[in-house]
Parts: sequence; structure tokens; C-alpha cells
Amino acid sequence: MSDIIVLDLETKKSFDEVGGRDNLTALEVSLCGIYSYQQKKFRAFREEEFAEMEEWLKAAEMIVGFNSKYFDFAVLQPYIKFDLKTLPHTDILEEITKTLGHRLKLESLAQSTIGEGKSGSGLDAIWYYKNNDWDKLAKYCLDDVRVTKEVYEYGKRHGNLWYESGGKKMPIPISWVEHPTVRECLAEAYRSGDKLKIDYLSNGNEARAQMEIDIKGIKNNQLQVYCHETQGLKVLNPERIFSVKSLGRASNWQNKLF
Repeated sequence: MSDIIVLDLETKKSFDEVGGRDNLTALEVSLCGIYSYQQKKFRAFREEEFAEMEEWLKAAEMIVGFNSKYFDFAVLQPYIKFDLKTLPHTDILEEITKTLGHRLKLESLAQSTIGEGKSGSGLDAIWYYKNNDWDKLAKYCLDDVRVTKEVYEYGKRHGNLWYESGGKKMPIPISWVEHPTVRECLAEAYRSGDKLKIDYLSNGNEARAQMEIDIKGIKNNQLQVYCHETQGLKVLNPERIFSVKSLGRASNWQNKLF
């Protein structure tokens, strides 16, 4: 069975140390982080493990990354025996740049889309490597992989990502959307009376939450729901629903209108 792999890497050196962005291969790879959808796990690869990682990449149906075509693959290529450009690839930054006409940082994109960002900077990762702190380096790298993965999944489930422009959140249409989308699932659950389990994204001081709900109404980009955890009514924003799963038909009394 083929695999989808989310990839991010950290470097041994900074741009200042190698004379700028024209010398990407001189940066050298300290650690490469991967999430495998097939194996449902995160894995950090050190240089001595790159031969094994190469086999993971060869078998992949798709590589997903952020600026991965032009940065990660360029830095990683000297360690890999085949041409990385031959791999099927979804580069989130590439698609955003084509749509908007300019680049965005993963931090700002993630904050607008999933309500959280990176855990540090690339310079932190270089410091961890030079101080032989492999645990912190792996944690930092795999956290970037997780953020990239969740941004990718949000786009797949909603058909767009979000960014801030002029103090307003604006949508970015993307191409890797899959159906049914979150909104299509919500509309179907409302029609059929299904109970849902949702993952609701953080916003400001609110933490991410899982909740079981019955949909009472959909109006003006708002969901009117009954929440089983609080045993009360809530108004939710469908844009903040990260994932949705049907739990089957709700009880009749839960389907009463407000």
C-alpha cells in the first residue's frame, strides 16, 4: 500500500554561515522529520539512518511539505541516491504563492488556519544540533512536521487555508481538497439527524476541544448545536472544525429545534 509522507528537515548551519541562500547544499542536514500516514507515526531520522528514510520516500504516493521543493529537497538531495524531483509532491507554500502572488511564513499561515504555530525558529534547531541535544532537536523538528500535517489536513477537509490581510482573515483556495468536506458532512448530518464527534480548533484563550454534538441549525455561517459534554446549547463556527466523524443517528429529543 502506498503512503503519504509529510516531511521537514533541520540544518547544521545557518544561511550566514554558508554565505547566503544560494548555497543551500552547504547548510547540511542535521535531522529529517517525517510523518507516515500508512504507519500512522512520526519518525526523526539522523544522517546514519537516511538510507532507511530513502526507502520510505521511494515508496510514497505523495510527499507533503512547506517550501519543501525548493528548500528541503535541495538541502537533502546530496544524501539521496535518486532524484527527489521525481517524487509526487504537494508543496503548500508553492500553491499559496501561485494563488496569492507572494509568500507566507508557516507560522502566520498556521496561526490563521489551525490556531497555533511553530514551537521555535530554525536557529533554535541549529543550536540544539551544535550542543548535541538530540531530544530537543527531534521534538522541535517533529512539531514542525505536525503543524505542516495539520495545515495540509485542514485544506483537504475544507478546501481552503486562511491568512491575515489588513486585520481580516482571508481564505486561500487549495487544490488537494477531498470530498465530502467538513461543510458537506455537517449539512448531511443536519439532514439525517446524525450525532457527530468533532475536533474544534483553539482560538485565543480557548484550547482545542473534542466534543460530541447534535446539529440544531445552520445559519449565517454558524452552527447551532447541542453539546453532550456540557449538556447545553452552543453556537460554533464551522471554519474552526478541524475534523468531523459521524456517530450515527441522534436520539429524537436531541433533534428538537431551538
